[in-house]
Formats: sequence, structure tokens, C-alpha cells
Amino acid sequence: MDEKQLQALANERVKHNSLLNINLLIASWSGAEAALNAELTHHLGYKE
Repeated sequence: MDEKQLQALANERVKHNSLLNINLLIASWSGAEAALNAELTHHLGYKE
């Protein structure tokens, strides 16, 4: 592989890792949202 091909491969790897991190962040927000909704339901005594 020449230097340009290696750089292109490295750039794709960075993009892949960024997308993976974004997906993990969204998943953690979804989990936090569910927990907060459950807490609110418990606090109010009924679902909003």
C-alpha cells in the first residue's frame, strides 16, 4: 500500500469510530430518558 491508500484507510477508520461513538451516545441517552420517565411516573403516581 502506498501512503495515500494508508491515509484513506486511516480516515475511514476514524469515521467508523466516530459513528460508533455517536451510536453509543444515542443509546445511553435513550436509556437515561427511559429511567427519567420511569422516575417521573413514580413521582407523579401516573403516566403523563
